[in-house]
Amino acid sequence: MAGRPHVEQSLETREKILATAVRLFSQRGYDNTSLSQVAREARVSKALILWHYDTKSELYRATLQRTLEPYFINIMDELEGLDERGQIETLIDHFYEFVRDNVYSIRFLFSVVLRGEREPDDVVGRIGELYRLFRSLLADVIENGRRSGCFRADVRPSLAASLILAALDGMLIEQFMSNDSGHDPSELVAHLKRTMLDSLVA
Repeated sequence: MAGRPHVEQSLETREKILATAVRLFSQRGYDNTSLSQVAREARVSKALILWHYDTKSELYRATLQRTLEPYFINIMDELEGLDERGQIETLIDHFYEFVRDNVYSIRFLFSVVLRGEREPDDVVGRIGELYRLFRSLLADVIENGRRSGCFRADVRPSLAASLILAALDGMLIEQFMSNDSGHDPSELVAHLKRTMLDSLVA
């Protein structure tokens, strides 16, 4: 029992180091973030970081894994019982909410992709796979709506799904490029849903 507070404190310290590293790597990139900077921002010693993570590369991989965690949330239960319109709206909302709640992680992923950085476990490749699965899920919902007559017969599901994600990606980039785009992000999401669904409806 006496060791429990020590274990809890160690876990809290590890969590603080990891959260700080995610933020710094996302802002500055891998090469421009040193362990000394992480230690200073997290208010711990560099030696303590190296006690938890053997190398900067190991810390980097841990932050990438942290970035991945929210992608594994299963939203299938939330789609059940909804019609195709409701399912598309739910998927768009989940994409937006993930970005809103994980801004630092998304910036981190962007910096990794733009720099062409790859770690041995190719976490970025896994993100790409999950992105494609999300697009495929959207396409399946649109195809189901086309078959049921909810959506137009001439709709091309894969193209429409790609367009929805491209629009969401564009909104994401706009938010990162400008602190004041002139529009509330939630208003843009609502407008996107109306526009896309109007273009699909038979």
